[in-house]
Amino acid sequence: MKAFIEAHYKMMDINNDGLVSIEEYRYNCITRLAVDDIKLVDDSYNSLVSDEDNKKGGITLERYQELYSHFLGNENAKCPAIYLFGPIPE
Repeated sequence: MKAFIEAHYKMMDINNDGLVSIEEYRYNCITRLAVDDIKLVDDSYNSLVSDEDNKKGGITLERYQELYSHFLGNENAKCPAIYLFGPIPE
């Protein structure tokens, strides 16, 4: 599972700088989802990232692994990790 998560992260980190930026997140989302408004994707990213992520310039692999574990194991519907793969349909 660890290798799967790392591989997915590497696919998102297009420029291989060790951070998934909002632009890379957008690209990942729009290649998988039909989105009427890019603002939905931006809002999802902004809900997903922490202040520390923003200071670094994006999501690190370590942070992505943390978010992934929350995505799989946290039952709280308001957990930021629900946006790991993009906007949640209404």
